[in-house]
Amino acid sequence: MSRVPKVALGVLLLAAAGARVEAQRFSIAPEIGFYIPTEKLVDAANGTVGELEAGPSFGLRLGLGLGNRVTLTVGGAYVPTTFALEPGGGQVEQRDARLFTGAAQLMFFLIPPTSPLSVFINGGVGAVSRGGVAFTAEAEKTDVSGIFGGGALLNLGGFALLVGADVFSYTAEYTGTQAVTSEIKQLDVQLRLGLGFGMGGSLGLRR
Repeated sequence: MSRVPKVALGVLLLAAAGARVEAQRFSIAPEIGFYIPTEKLVDAANGTVGELEAGPSFGLRLGLGLGNRVTLTVGGAYVPTTFALEPGGGQVEQRDARLFTGAAQLMFFLIPPTSPLSVFINGGVGAVSRGGVAFTAEAEKTDVSGIFGGGALLNLGGFALLVGADVFSYTAEYTGTQAVTSEIKQLDVQLRLGLGFGMGGSLGLRR
């Protein structure tokens, strides 16, 4: 089992153990969005610069209400994108790439979600996994990330419209052609728009 499934499974088990059964309110929210990497990968040995380009994201998020203002969410997203590689000579090469992101977070509503319009902040832990022909054994393909963000919720009765942004903060490693390892701090932004359907409450929270 790879590192990402182990981390995700551990987070899920801990969250499930801490939730009281009688407080459970579930929701499901398909999401679309836009993923924006903000930093470049640099091969320190020969000056090669690589950059993941921004791309659309398609995901799904599950919610578990733990009270009137707190929800545990677990979700993931797929991001088709390209990797722009600029060797020392300056010629840019475009290679197909893809990202998979996963996250387990707590949402805290500053205004209860039963209100017509609510505002929330969120934070937790996740993972960013890179794949496609752009990435080989030279690059660490998976990184564990801290996540923080916020957004707004429009309560539409039987369902809710969510608009938000998450920031993934992590350190990526890249081993270049001469076995020189570079560690690069990353701050990736994921904009998301979701339509939540509650089972026992709006977006999984009690009314």
